[in-house]
Amino acid sequence: MKKIALFIVMLFSCIIPVQASTNASITIELQDSIDNLSKENVEFEIVQVAKYEDGYYVLNEEFQDLNVDLNKELKAEQIEELCNVIKKKSVEGVKVKTNQEGIVKISNVEKGMYFIDPIDISEYDNISSMLVSVPEWEMNELIYDVVVYPKHSPFEKFILKKVDKDTKHEILDLFEFTSYKDADCKEKMRSYKGNGTISILMRDQIMYLKETKAPKGYVLSNRVICVEMKDGALYVDGKKLDSNVFEFENKKNHVPTGIEYHGNIYVTMSLIALVIILHIINKKLRK
Repeated sequence: MKKIALFIVMLFSCIIPVQASTNASITIELQDSIDNLSKENVEFEIVQVAKYEDGYYVLNEEFQDLNVDLNKELKAEQIEELCNVIKKKSVEGVKVKTNQEGIVKISNVEKGMYFIDPIDISEYDNISSMLVSVPEWEMNELIYDVVVYPKHSPFEKFILKKVDKDTKHEILDLFEFTSYKDADCKEKMRSYKGNGTISILMRDQIMYLKETKAPKGYVLSNRVICVEMKDGALYVDGKKLDSNVFEFENKKNHVPTGIEYHGNIYVTMSLIALVIILHIINKKLRK
């Protein structure tokens, strides 16, 4: 009996058999995300880990040190650990990108076990690495063309809410924040615009946020906050958030009362002077 007993699809992907052909192929197809993110230009690297010879997987030379028998059924924890070990190896593979529909096909694939690693998720969800075997058994038949649906998960959302410093009421006006890699705000990453709130996907484990456009009638804040994703929780400036919402306060752009008062006096005096001058001119014209 031919031994292909590695059930990779149970943890990392869902493999659907296609009609068998002489030339093997692997098709990667991304599923829709919760936030309907773009599936285009997601880049994968595909590395052959083992060859398929006489019904058995034989590890390639670069992976001979792997302490694993690919011809036996592995547990989910073992598969995950194996993917982490392979990921650390500097073995160059074939790089491919998805099209607008989130699909990419690799044709003329040699029989064997392949490690598929997302190296650039572009604007898509977080994607898990996976192992795929070619061919696969389906109803006692070897399938040489497989389609894989990589396991994906949404990023945590950080919601920044603008509130008035004095009233604590939400500020419903357009504003903008920019994220940076460093606390000095020199290495720019992305800009975010919102009205009242902005929602930021935590694609990076840590970022620094600074206001780059204040709501109308409010002072532009020079505060820089450090947002960090750690152990499955959100932190702002080292303090763990109870929820994913953080209130950012802004001061109103008040004109000091003294200036307003003196300004009104000056305006009034100017108007009186103007009336007097016009009255004098009018008298002279009459004479």
